[in-house]
Amino acid sequence: MHTESDHELALRAKSGDESAFNELMRRHYKGILNFVYKFTYKADLCEDLTQEVFLRVYKSIHTYEPQAKFSTWLYKIATNLCLTHLKKKNLNISLDEIRENIGELEDVKSEDAHNLMQRKELNDRVMKAISTLPEKERLAITLCKYQGLSYLEVSEALECSVGAVKTHIFRGRSKLIDILKPHIDEIN
Repeated sequence: MHTESDHELALRAKSGDESAFNELMRRHYKGILNFVYKFTYKADLCEDLTQEVFLRVYKSIHTYEPQAKFSTWLYKIATNLCLTHLKKKNLNISLDEIRENIGELEDVKSEDAHNLMQRKELNDRVMKAISTLPEKERLAITLCKYQGLSYLEVSEALECSVGAVKTHIFRGRSKLIDILKPHIDEIN
């Protein structure tokens, strides 16, 4: 049985096939939801923004060009929506909001409570540190490292060169290491 690629589904959706669009949404909804969450750290807001991303995709699927990967085009729409929302709302994310919305990393039964608390604390610090990075660095790291996009896909989503993406990631990682090094030393 042949499973259609995103590209094939996008072309079908572009020609008006609702079932193809629904399949694309099913495949990518969770990834976009996680991506949006990394911008807002607010569970209720990320669901609304994710739905808005797919509404925009639905309305603009006719503009999809086959030479671009569908996922790159999708993340570009998600990135633009998140940036617009954050700029419009001028949201400042506090550590308390991150802790309130972060959720558990593992099932408590599978790890001892001390180890789980250390991992959750480190995760909280990483998420807070990422939220302090300049926009392009935060986006490049989130798209590449957390969403699994290639440097080329990130460059297309951010409308910059692959070299610029690598620079943003390098600078962002360097800043994260500086911010997080004292906390990692505490745990070890």
